[in-house]
Amino acid sequence: MIKWILITVVLLSGCSTTTNGQAELPSLADIPPESRATLLDNAYKAEQNQKFDKAIVFYVKALEQEYDDSTEEKNKLSNTQIFYNIGVLEIKQGHSELALTAFKHLLQYEPNHVLAQTQLGILYLEKKLKKQATDLLTKAITTDQLRLGNNINDDYVFTSLDTMSPLSAYIAFSVIQDLEGHHAKAIETLNLVQPLAEQDPYVYTNIGYSNYLSGNLVEAEVNYRKAIDIDPEFRRAWLNLGLVYTRKGMYTKALQTLKQVMPIEHAYNDIGYFLMLDGRYSEAEYFLEQAIDLSPRYFVKANVNLENVKLELSQNINMVSSDNKLKQ
Repeated sequence: MIKWILITVVLLSGCSTTTNGQAELPSLADIPPESRATLLDNAYKAEQNQKFDKAIVFYVKALEQEYDDSTEEKNKLSNTQIFYNIGVLEIKQGHSELALTAFKHLLQYEPNHVLAQTQLGILYLEKKLKKQATDLLTKAITTDQLRLGNNINDDYVFTSLDTMSPLSAYIAFSVIQDLEGHHAKAIETLNLVQPLAEQDPYVYTNIGYSNYLSGNLVEAEVNYRKAIDIDPEFRRAWLNLGLVYTRKGMYTKALQTLKQVMPIEHAYNDIGYFLMLDGRYSEAEYFLEQAIDLSPRYFVKANVNLENVKLELSQNINMVSSDNKLKQ
């Protein structure tokens, strides 16, 4: 059963292209029989060279070889660990369905594999399957908290984490807490992760976003700035910081911030779009018109957004007019 599922994974994920443009699938038969240790060593090398499809083929071939206790320590990977590595490589290639297959199959054989639970939970969350994601992430976190000596209850009060904790599970769980409106809890969860991920801009950006959702724009700005200090190219932090300035009505600063990661006409459009969503139609109209003036021929988005704004403004005027007539 393992062999057939993995052959499917390899054939679907490892396409290459021939000189005549035809798709060519890698074949397991192209690789001569080798020892498990050699195959795993080749898989590691392929990973290091960013040849993920080739690495997956080597991992599959390794599964067909018997485990040998006399091999070097680095080659003593269990079949479950190999399955996990395949799933991670599929994620790196953007093959979420194949990654789902690998992690699901792994959990059939080792249901309490924390890292597989975490990865599968994140994949479900990305697919907006919140219940499935919550179930898996809760299992992973509960196992970790029990290891740390904390028997968690429905309040989800977590104890301090360590280097063995699955940080990605906690980060993903904080996203669910935000989705459920528990922003203070999300911040608590991320604050446990932060000391172990001090150079991860993603964590600070998530803390900033949880603060933003809770209405604390000051802390949101502080954390977005921290993320940018760590990685000046981190697009999401710049975008969210621009959102903070827009919410504050600091439009010049919002434009300067968004210009770091997009053309000026896109910055005007994004500010206008946010103001439209926020019901600030008169202000939105100005920014969308500026976007169109800067790029009248090609910028379809701003034209569509402006039409929506004008429609809303027209409806608001009609409502006010109707109210005045009723009062008379």
